Amino acid sequence: MSLCALLIPLTFAAAFAAPFLVGLALARGELPRGRDGWVLLVGGALFALDLTLWYTSLTLTSIANATLLVNTTSLSIGLWSWFTQGERLGWRFWAPAALALGGAGLVVRADLGQGEAVWGDVLAIFGSFAYAAYLLVVKEARARCTALGAMAMATVGALVSLLAYALVMRVPLTGYPANAWWSFLGSAFVTHILGMTCIVWSLRYLRSTFAALALLAQPVGSTALAWLVLGEAIGVEQGLGALAVGVG
Repeated sequence: MSLCALLIPLTFAAAFAAPFLVGLALARGELPRGRDGWVLLVGGALFALDLTLWYTSLTLTSIANATLLVNTTSLSIGLWSWFTQGERLGWRFWAPAALALGGAGLVVRADLGQGEAVWGDVLAIFGSFAYAAYLLVVKEARARCTALGAMAMATVGALVSLLAYALVMRVPLTGYPANAWWSFLGSAFVTHILGMTCIVWSLRYLRSTFAALALLAQPVGSTALAWLVLGEAIGVEQGLGALAVGVG
């Protein structure tokens, strides 16, 4: 699967979602301005970076590995909260975090010596750092902004970044069949607007560490779908590593 084929639906999903979210936020008087607006634009760019690194990793390693490793955000968010915000993290964080980190290491170890696969794992891990930064930025802005306003500005930031990357990579932006456009539209409203807005809404009420841990449900679903739909095999080491991350 090529990177271009993965970037196309991602870019068009943001392109469809941005006008809808911005228009609705303007109509409701909820579009952030000033510092919060700029911060959320940067947050959107970080989200685009996360997705670009993750999607690139999907072309090199398995769906299970890429999705599992890109969702190890709870570790970096926990450490950030500990260092910068003085959040007290007891054994109920550190013990599961160590288990999850060991599981992630096992997943990567399974790809050692397989050429591009291990580089895909590394890109997914860097993607997790960008995702963690995005969640922290949006959580900070959510103290003053509505979920709709935060999503609108972050989506604009993501769209600008994705369009720039698509132009650099010379991804074609026209010439797709009608059914592809319906897929792009469905991705915009189901995945981006509905799914991401739920995450952004929850960040005002949940600790960032808990939110990041809850998002570990994503690789479980992705791994199951990759097995059921694409017939992607899961090795013993990968399975044990995924189980450790999930339990953690």
